[in-house]
Amino acid sequence: MTSSGIYRVSKMSAKIRKLADQLNQLMTNSEVDGCALVSTRGQLMAAELGKDVDDKAVSAMAAALLSIGNRVGTALASGVPKNIVIKGENKMVMVRSTGNAAIIATAPAGAKVGLIDFEMDKVAAQIEKIL
Repeated sequence: MTSSGIYRVSKMSAKIRKLADQLNQLMTNSEVDGCALVSTRGQLMAAELGKDVDDKAVSAMAAALLSIGNRVGTALASGVPKNIVIKGENKMVMVRSTGNAAIIATAPAGAKVGLIDFEMDKVAAQIEKIL
């Protein structure tokens, strides 16, 4: 991890750098205070979640949450969920499916959901192009 919190491997590939830049864009343009990109299998691609957060555990849980969301969507005939939102007392967590990956973002409990959703749409579209 770098001082900015982005998960980086030595000699980061250009693709990983572009993905990390998209996460930074999401944080810059909205009230998102932490985010990560994970594969649908739970592998961490890039993260800006903070020092006290276990990135690997969060990525595994995000993938599990998407899987459960898909099951619920199928069982209720509502289709594949676009977003899964968890509103806690202190924070809100949004998980957005994007192709074979998912964006997980955290924001203050009172954050503007519409703006975050709009910015996540833009970032998700860019990430799909990169992947």
